[in-house]
Amino acid sequence: MIILIGLVGLFFIWRRTKKRISAKHDRAIADAFPECIDLFIAALRAGYSSAQGINFLGQHAPSVLRPHFIASSRRIDDGERFVDAIRLLQSDIGVVSQAMCDVLISGDRLGIPVENLLFQLGNEARLTRRRRAETEARQLPIRLSLPLVMCILPSFVILIIVPTIAGTLSQLHINV
Repeated sequence: MIILIGLVGLFFIWRRTKKRISAKHDRAIADAFPECIDLFIAALRAGYSSAQGINFLGQHAPSVLRPHFIASSRRIDDGERFVDAIRLLQSDIGVVSQAMCDVLISGDRLGIPVENLLFQLGNEARLTRRRRAETEARQLPIRLSLPLVMCILPSFVILIIVPTIAGTLSQLHINV
């Protein structure tokens, strides 16, 4: 019975750890994506095409996103249509990249310039990242309160309260 309870406990710990790792990876992607938008804008301003911009991101994007852009660049180089490669890129990265991928697909289909739209998306992505960081900063005192109390309170009791009580009892000449 104890072994069964231990196995169930290990399963829930494993599942919780897996969720934390996944959430941390998703947060890293969301934090790095505004840099990708800015790099893509820089590539467009340098005269690169959209496909060359994806290749540029495969070389210079943050490390958490670089494999996705490399895979998308390889698909384009292997002859896959740009729109299909961007759709697969969107499904690989996730919801964070949806707006950028939609702009790139629209730009490829309609031939519209995407630089201004991507600049606005970059601004929105940076604001979203800043809001998320501010929210996490506001939650930090709550998260630190338990460790602070658990570490400071015992030392306060041992170093201040116990000697005070011992000194008071020795002055009262009470034999216990």
